Amino acid sequence: MDKITTIKERIFFFLEKKDIKKETFYKETGMSSSNFKGAALKSDLGVDKLSKIIIVYPELKESNNLRWLITGEGNLDLSQKKDQQKVDLYNENNSEKLGDLLANMYAQYDTVDKGLSFIQKKIAELEKKYDKAIAKQNKDLEEILTQTKGVVK
Repeated sequence: MDKITTIKERIFFFLEKKDIKKETFYKETGMSSSNFKGAALKSDLGVDKLSKIIIVYPELKESNNLRWLITGEGNLDLSQKKDQQKVDLYNENNSEKLGDLLANMYAQYDTVDKGLSFIQKKIAELEKKYDKAIAKQNKDLEEILTQTKGVVK
């Protein structure tokens, strides 16, 4: 499977695998389709919304699926038995624990993402410096060649 870059794209992948229509997803989660279109598709999804999605679709709560959903690591595994997927949707303790877990995982993911962005920025800066140095070196070599041609004649 190709790397799916955003949580929202992974949600769409999940819906496709479960043969769930997007309209059904929007209705069941109470989310607007505009949050999943255009530039908004690339934006982050809040912990509160992730929590709601996991409550509506408990198979995403499974450890490996949750890690896949939030970080993109691993694979989506929908082979678990239906009996294992039943969750008490009204149990506040589970919802709080889930929210805490999501917040923690999201914070870790966000920290890694910011670190990666910083490294990419530094690489871009080094590439610019390298390009300038090469351009200056080429200019200096052209001047030396021009001066050398004048002396040789």
